[in-house]
Amino acid sequence: MSARTPLRFGILIPQDAPADELATRWQRAEELGFDAAYVADHAGDYRDLRGYWLDGWTVLAHVASATTTLRIGTLVSNPLLRHPAQLARQAATVDQLSGGRLELGIGTGIAGFDHDAVGEPYWPPAERAARFAEYVDVVDSALRSGDQPYHHAGTHFRSSHPPLAPGSCQTPRPPITVGGQSPTVLRVAAERADCWNTHGPYGRTVEEIADITARQNRRLDELCTAAGRQPEELRRSLLLFDALDAWATDSAFDKTVDTFRGVGMHEFVVFWPPAHRLDQLERAADRMRQLRTEGGTP
Repeated sequence: MSARTPLRFGILIPQDAPADELATRWQRAEELGFDAAYVADHAGDYRDLRGYWLDGWTVLAHVASATTTLRIGTLVSNPLLRHPAQLARQAATVDQLSGGRLELGIGTGIAGFDHDAVGEPYWPPAERAARFAEYVDVVDSALRSGDQPYHHAGTHFRSSHPPLAPGSCQTPRPPITVGGQSPTVLRVAAERADCWNTHGPYGRTVEEIADITARQNRRLDELCTAAGRQPEELRRSLLLFDALDAWATDSAFDKTVDTFRGVGMHEFVVFWPPAHRLDQLERAADRMRQLRTEGGTP
């Protein structure tokens, strides 16, 4: 890890509770010293489609008013649910509401139930990759256009978007995180993004995910260099999900962070823990403070 890429910790707080309770969770995350808090962006609760579920981008406006220092954002925005030019408008608005604290995550939209929700046939891999690359292009370019109209006529998206007035607080735009593991996602991350996020492939062991992530990081270094960027400019973020569940055991968080720091990850994002594991959140916060004191060096 480069000294120019500081260690960060985030928490994904699914929007599965009433607004007041969510505000309490976000404020607790802020008190514990997390750098960022994220929401999901799906048509329903991916764990239980009949469950209580609020819209992610609408919720972010509430997060902005309920917190003061947390970076806030989506992990990740869903290209099925909104046009990319409209996402740029939402991103600029939330960045304004939060005083410049937005982290804009963008994914490829792989959940079948999201396709069903908007009546969109499930995209073949090649189409999904092409849509994703163009989607990020439109969001990035529209946000950078600021007070100038934005025009795009592509294969999958068209837009004659009025100026963003106001534009985002952050210039030239809020930082973009792209999430996924395909070759296209890695290429787009190296060419356009500020951060790459992964949770590793499903069904693999921690050791296998670490090995795969190390190879992907090496590939990202190559792609960044080819794109004329220093590899250290691209933050690498790990969502502790599935086999990497931070709350699976009392030591899971520490072990996962130690393992993946060693393969080049800079940010670790945990889920809000279940009620019977809430005590582990404070232990994780203690470990975060210790690592920051040590300088985050593996």
